[in-house]
Amino acid sequence: MKTRLLIAALTTLLTFNLNFAQENPNSSWEASDFKPGEQVFLFGNNVKLRSDPRIESEVIELLRIGEWVEIIEKTKFSWPYKGFDSPFYKVKYDTEVGYILGGLLSLEKKSLNGIDYYFAISKEGERSFLNMRHVEEGDYVEQKTALSNVNFKIKVLDNKGVPHLDSILLIDYQAEACGEEGGGIYFFVHGNHLIKVGELSQISEAGIFYYAETFVFPDDENGVPEKILFKKEQAQNLDEASQWTQTSTESRLLSWVNGNLIPDLREKVPNSL
Repeated sequence: MKTRLLIAALTTLLTFNLNFAQENPNSSWEASDFKPGEQVFLFGNNVKLRSDPRIESEVIELLRIGEWVEIIEKTKFSWPYKGFDSPFYKVKYDTEVGYILGGLLSLEKKSLNGIDYYFAISKEGERSFLNMRHVEEGDYVEQKTALSNVNFKIKVLDNKGVPHLDSILLIDYQAEACGEEGGGIYFFVHGNHLIKVGELSQISEAGIFYYAETFVFPDDENGVPEKILFKKEQAQNLDEASQWTQTSTESRLLSWVNGNLIPDLREKVPNSL
């Protein structure tokens, strides 16, 4: 019976994740085709608006990070950029019409604590990264984080009841198949900076196992006032014939103090005496 329940739970979890991913368009380099009429912000700085979709063509205008252009169409021309084959887009800027490399356009713009952030994907070898920029004192500041899944949604959350926290940026992975990473990366806003506080994993294989790490915030159901509850749950079907299953849970209360999430959620469990 336990085995059947475990299989049912794993199947339900997987089905939910697949349906959620299909119903919510993802942001990724492969899925980031900008549509005609869309207003898109510049991720690059001093971006060259060109007369033709070629890197040797005449420069019409230099555009700064954060300015926006209107997409006219995606062209068939491309150029290698930041590890990807990036297409040129025909765009309109003010009264000018020209071409910009897609890799210099921001996937999205998100505002946190009064600061606008811009996002783009890069690739180094086999590893993909999310690059994040914001303007500070006339220049831009950039940070990047490695990605475990290039299908994701960028979400801005409030402080969820955490004291001394303004807001939260969540890179929410969208698992589209068994074995894909469906967790996410949490950044907390501290002054003018994004502090990476946790990269949580959620992965499942229907009828075989699941592994899930979650943050439960004070404002969430079963939340603890002024604390963040870190939970780790896993279950494994060892042998269906003999109904042999194994489950485990782990939890710990965390606090946001002076720009740090303490204690370390990755601290190893001490050896038992």
